[in-house]
Amino acid sequence: MSIGKAREGFDLDLKHGQSREDAISAILRGEKLVEVKSDGKCRSTGNLFIEFEQKGRPSGIAVTKAGYYAFEYNDDEWLIVPTAKLKRVARQYFKMGEVKSGGDNNNYKGVLVPVTALVDARLKLVE
Repeated sequence: MSIGKAREGFDLDLKHGQSREDAISAILRGEKLVEVKSDGKCRSTGNLFIEFEQKGRPSGIAVTKAGYYAFEYNDDEWLIVPTAKLKRVARQYFKMGEVKSGGDNNNYKGVLVPVTALVDARLKLVE
C-alpha cells in the first residue's frame, strides 16, 4: 500500500482500466458472440487464414454474426479482434490477391492476413 496522494489523473486512469477489464470480462464470460479459431500454420507462416467461402458458398467471415474473432495463433496465445476490423483488413489483403484455398480437400477459400496487420497500429488501411 502506498502512502500519500495519488498522482493527478489517477482517477481517470483507474476508471478507464476498469472499463477495459469489464470489456474483456464480457467477452470471456460469453456475453459477446465470439468466433473462435485455432490456426496451427500461423506458427510457421505468421499468417491467419480468414475463411470466406466453402464449396462455392459464402461462409466464415462472410456470414458470421460474431462481434469478435478470437484466434489461437500459438499454444495458449490468443488474439481477439473486432469482426469489423478483421473484415476491413481482410478486404485489403483480398484486393492484394492474398486469396488461397485450404482446409479439407481445399474446399475452403480464405484470405491470408499477417498477424502483424491486425496488431501494428502503424498500418495504414486503404478503405
